[in-house]
Amino acid sequence: MQIRLFNGWVVRPWLAIGIFLLSAISSWLLADDGSPSGVLAPAPQKVGEKVPSEDDIIKDLHSLGLIEGHTNIFRSASPVRDLLNESGKSDPDALAEAKKRMQHLHDLGIRTIISFENPDAADTGDDGKATARKSRVALEKAAATEVGLKYLSHPIANSGKNSLEDMTDANVCQLLDPISQEILNRAKDGGVLFHCSAGHDRSGIMAAYMRMKYQHWPVEQAIDEMRRYGHNWPKFSANGGVSSWHEEHLKSIDKLLKQASPQ
Repeated sequence: MQIRLFNGWVVRPWLAIGIFLLSAISSWLLADDGSPSGVLAPAPQKVGEKVPSEDDIIKDLHSLGLIEGHTNIFRSASPVRDLLNESGKSDPDALAEAKKRMQHLHDLGIRTIISFENPDAADTGDDGKATARKSRVALEKAAATEVGLKYLSHPIANSGKNSLEDMTDANVCQLLDPISQEILNRAKDGGVLFHCSAGHDRSGIMAAYMRMKYQHWPVEQAIDEMRRYGHNWPKFSANGGVSSWHEEHLKSIDKLLKQASPQ
């Protein structure tokens, strides 16, 4: 005995039953949009999980896609972060390599680099991070200038005094908004790359702010992208690792933006 299926195939009864059961199980396990249902939901996202860089040379480089008519806005880690040792001293080839990376960015269409690193920030201990940061900023600025890139500094601190940790929501909004506007203005004359050190936290909140203000993303979606791109929310958390103060600021800023532009 054989059975003819709806698509014209002719199969044995036992095979027809198997196909029916497989189809039923698949429909049960998948949501309406084809994604796994709660039964097989993926494990909670881990800190450190991040989308791979879109560039083989510049770490954590990601395009923001189409935003306010521009497709030439990018975020990344510091392009020269790995060229200095912990003491802040670079090897003789560091400047040459930094120039190669700046030229690579220039070839990608970048014309402006905006850094959130603060070369004047003091050490919080004896780890030499301030010295390394100062040297790193100087190296990047020199290399960028030599290949014709505009280098701009807009220092932002993740934690400590006068940082995202202790600033009010309104002050964070007042900090991010003019930078976002400058990014868009600079994008009229060429590509713009903004970055911090690792490209995860300060770059993350800047990108999230632009998503919310200009693309009207829900705050939850902006935060999800920030985490997927490497944001270390437990490190900068005041509530036991549930969320970071970066994310709490964004939730409040979302309300401020909606009040300013009611639907």
